[in-house]
Amino acid sequence: MKSISLTVGLLCVLLLSTTQAFAKSADAFNKRFQVIRSEDGKLIGIRDRTLPVKFEVAPYIAMVKSQLVQEQSLQAKTLASGEYESQVRAVLDEDREMLLANGYTQADYDNYVQSVVDSLKQLAVVNVEGVFTNPAFNEVVSKYEGKLTDAILMLDPTILANVQDPTFFYKRNVTYKAVSWALDFARKRLSNIPILNTVSYIVVQVEKLITERRNFHQNMLLHYLENFDEKELGLTHDEVNMVWSSIYESRIPWYAFWESSAAKGNWMKYGVDNFYGNFRAATTSLTKAGTLYTSVDERMNFAFNKVTFNNEKVVVNLFDKESMLQNRPAVAFNYDRPTQIARKRVMLTLAQLGLSFVPMSASIKDTVGNFIKSYYANQKITEGALYGYFESMGEGDGMRQLKVQYMNPFDGLTLQ
Repeated sequence: MKSISLTVGLLCVLLLSTTQAFAKSADAFNKRFQVIRSEDGKLIGIRDRTLPVKFEVAPYIAMVKSQLVQEQSLQAKTLASGEYESQVRAVLDEDREMLLANGYTQADYDNYVQSVVDSLKQLAVVNVEGVFTNPAFNEVVSKYEGKLTDAILMLDPTILANVQDPTFFYKRNVTYKAVSWALDFARKRLSNIPILNTVSYIVVQVEKLITERRNFHQNMLLHYLENFDEKELGLTHDEVNMVWSSIYESRIPWYAFWESSAAKGNWMKYGVDNFYGNFRAATTSLTKAGTLYTSVDERMNFAFNKVTFNNEKVVVNLFDKESMLQNRPAVAFNYDRPTQIARKRVMLTLAQLGLSFVPMSASIKDTVGNFIKSYYANQKITEGALYGYFESMGEGDGMRQLKVQYMNPFDGLTLQ
């Protein structure tokens, strides 16, 4: 009986979501986004007014340093007694039941937890001040900043869509070259392993965060395109279609020339086909997971749905799984424990850095690293659409909490 009622409820939610009228107007869209037109009125693209043009690595270094110092302070108080390890295990314990239910053994779970614990423990002995004040470290960072700035400026970082050029983003996919150069330069300049590992981690993560920033804001834009009438946004139906196409064109990997050609050849429908294909897949994901939830409530947009899970009111991400070992939709927001996700993500990102100091083979490190990242890397980008929902509804608390768990110091997000 429970599964039948959930199915009926789910169908009702999906039906209502297609006609849902948001309580807020498109004011938030008009404050954040600028519709760019030529003198003759032709749409050129969409710009996000909040994205900065100037780029500096310093905010990310400050964030990593602060996180390391705070974690080391916690370790200093609790590591010897075993309390620190217990706290880490407590944060990860919520995954245990689901992993075992998905066919993984207790040994699999224990290995995962131990890898995170061991990685975090490695950070306890890192000389944080010595690493971040090292002249060679700062030389690598400074030169990398210059290389990455040049790459970023080749593509206006405020542009989220360019409808007049079907290869606008593909042919400017060049930031990875700056990363390759910086990693090679760091290996030549640094012999101290903790410093080399830390700067290598920063080089890779900074480039990812810059790329993620655009994707996050594009997902915000997708929320508005889906849920508001095009006239409210100052666009026509065909213009919305082209904006969708430009967004999905920007996500074509640099090596996928065949996909770039496909986008160019079907520009008016390329984005529409991608968007609604993803929407249907998300709906299927919600349907399959329906029996996990006590109730399935509001479909907030193409990617997010409110549900009651384990007696808590949460928002689930219909695009991304909880992890590579868990098949259920990821929890993106917890109304009852709003800081839960942020703490877990900070811990896992630090474990990612600590993993570079753990003595094990490169292949095992890659496997463990990919598993750790599977808990947050894609999820936090998709949450741009959830941020768009909170913003369009004027829900400031939700916006502020998402910013914390987004963990991107290059992004201010809010508009006052």
